[in-house]
Amino acid sequence: MARAFKSTPKGFVADLEKAERRLLRTLFKDVIQMLDVEQEASPSAPTGSASDSASASATPSSSDPFWDIVAALGPLGADDAGDGEAAGVGNSMGAGESTPVREAPQDEALARLLPPGVHGDTPAEQAAAGEFRALTEDGVRRAKTADLQRAVAALQVNPVVLDEEHAIAFSRALNDVRLVLSARLGIDTDEDAERVHAVDDWSAAQDVESYMALLYNFTTWLLETLMLALSTRLPD
Repeated sequence: MARAFKSTPKGFVADLEKAERRLLRTLFKDVIQMLDVEQEASPSAPTGSASDSASASATPSSSDPFWDIVAALGPLGADDAGDGEAAGVGNSMGAGESTPVREAPQDEALARLLPPGVHGDTPAEQAAAGEFRALTEDGVRRAKTADLQRAVAALQVNPVVLDEEHAIAFSRALNDVRLVLSARLGIDTDEDAERVHAVDDWSAAQDVESYMALLYNFTTWLLETLMLALSTRLPD
């Protein structure tokens, strides 16, 4: 059973079982794949890509029904990945325009990972949002991917020991997983969150939604323990 992150002289330390670390690596790798612009822009890319292979290696080939469910989730953003139009990736130049514009992702999970920098429904606000996204989105994707890759590396051994810089990156990676799972679970209100938090029995889970709810609750708990540990280092 996982033990919460604690602030220690060695750093921020958590004790996670092998299966828990393997599960988290799989989730992190799936979000990395979602953020891969080339993967998103090329829905016909070979299924034997490096990201797919890494994700597959993180999931044991057994008849365990839990891992069958996790494997069936595939990349957490896969439901819209096959759409012929890449989910807002790529610059589109209008006639006479000198500034590139990029549309928001159509997939809700990816949209939560990459929210707009400019809000509003007027044509001017929408144009400004598209221009801002074109200028910043690739950098945001790279930064999120770097955090997730750091998190994957940190989970190779147990206990998991993080210095402050890596702990902050790990917290961002966990939150990105939560954002994706929250979109897949339809968490938009406090009532939705309460419904998901009520799912707490691993032995009773029988469908994909129940397993995703359990994964969401596990990553939420782990993130909360890390943030609490980090808060102990804040100056008085």
